[in-house]
Amino acid sequence: MLLGGLLALAAGQMLTAHTEVLAVARDVPLGSTITTEDLAVANVTSDPNLSPIPASQRSQIVGMVAQVPLTRGELLTGAQVGPDSGFAAGEMLVALPLKEGQFPARGLSPGQRVLIVATPGSTGSTIGSGTPTDEPRGDRDQQIDATVAEVGPLNQATQVTVVDVRVSADDGVQVAELASTGNLALILLPAGR
Repeated sequence: MLLGGLLALAAGQMLTAHTEVLAVARDVPLGSTITTEDLAVANVTSDPNLSPIPASQRSQIVGMVAQVPLTRGELLTGAQVGPDSGFAAGEMLVALPLKEGQFPARGLSPGQRVLIVATPGSTGSTIGSGTPTDEPRGDRDQQIDATVAEVGPLNQATQVTVVDVRVSADDGVQVAELASTGNLALILLPAGR
């Protein structure tokens, strides 16, 4: 019986083994450099389904950049931090929900340069009031330079792929408005343009 009790105690301790990991001590905006004050140590039960950063790597994480907004109290994972935000001063990140035919079939990769162009859609272009018109709009001919920041997976239910692009701050709002209509296409530019 004593041996059985010891085995049960050992098994219980193995199942409830704790690990010290990094957690977010305060909200950190996207693109911000992570400081010591942004991090806390959490003691969590080991779970093979979780991949938080071990507390022993704290010094390596300080100075990295938040690749996503970090929320106070969440465990920190490697996908949330990186060496650089990729942003330059005066840039914005805009998400483009795209369907097949709105971007090259060969796909896109981070760092590629693209042109964002407005397309007329199935009802022609619209004027400021939202009234359809067959008259071309001046801004429909505008091409906006962008850089691919990230390409998400294809959503099987909606058949939409979200492509994050970096654009100048002057073009950010216009690109977001265009993305909301779905009437746009991305043209891949040759390297070095």
